[in-house]
This record gives sequence, C-alpha cells and structure tokens, in this order.
Amino acid sequence: MKNKKLQIFGWVVIMLCMMIGGFFGMYIFGEDPIKYVMPIIGGLALGSVITLILYKWNKKRNGNIPDVDERTLLLLKRYLMIVLYVVLFGSGAVLLVLYSIGVHSIETGMLIVYMMVLYILIGVGAIITKCL
Repeated sequence: MKNKKLQIFGWVVIMLCMMIGGFFGMYIFGEDPIKYVMPIIGGLALGSVITLILYKWNKKRNGNIPDVDERTLLLLKRYLMIVLYVVLFGSGAVLLVLYSIGVHSIETGMLIVYMMVLYILIGVGAIITKCL
C-alpha cells in the first residue's frame, strides 16, 4: 500500500512540475499564460492517459518481468558517464573553435537549439542503450 501511495505522489509531483514548466515557458516566450491553460492541462492529461495505457498494456503482456536488470543498469551507467565527458569536452572544443574564428557572442536562441539537440541525442542514445 505504501508503494502505491508513493507512486501516486510521484505522478502528481511530475504532472505539477510539467504544468508549471508549461506556464513558465509561455511566460518566457512573452505569451499570456492564461490563454494556454486548457492546452497545457489537456496535453498533460492526454500524455498521462497514453502513458498509463501503455504501462498497463506492457504489464499485462510481460507480467512481473522487470524492464531493466543489472546488466542494463551497468550499460546505462557506462553510457551516461561517456556522454558526460563527450558533451563536456565537445562543448568546450566548440567554444574554443568559435572564439578562435572571431565569434565573441552567442545568441541565446542558438544555445537553446544546441541544448535541445544535445538532449534529444542523449535521450535517443539512452533508449538504444536500454534496448541492448
């Protein structure tokens, strides 16, 4: 029973953080967050329902077989440690090259795009590593 309460509490915290992030994103982009209350809550609800349905379907199909085991955790740990240093040194190298060719200021939008690409690549790599 305690595990179920903890799982529900975790879901509530994650949804609340996603909702606050949606409002904060609209505020940053200069939009009125009040106009987007329904789309943010609707998208959050739809995403949660789809996740819950997929979770139940996977549980019904696989039973009590865990999604990850010790080998998967070890592979993910190694992958994330390698990615940490590749991103750290790679970003440093990119900054040094940009500075050496005369770029002394970077637009914030380009930094956002760079970070978004990094997050997508790291996420895809983690999914592939988990499937190995």
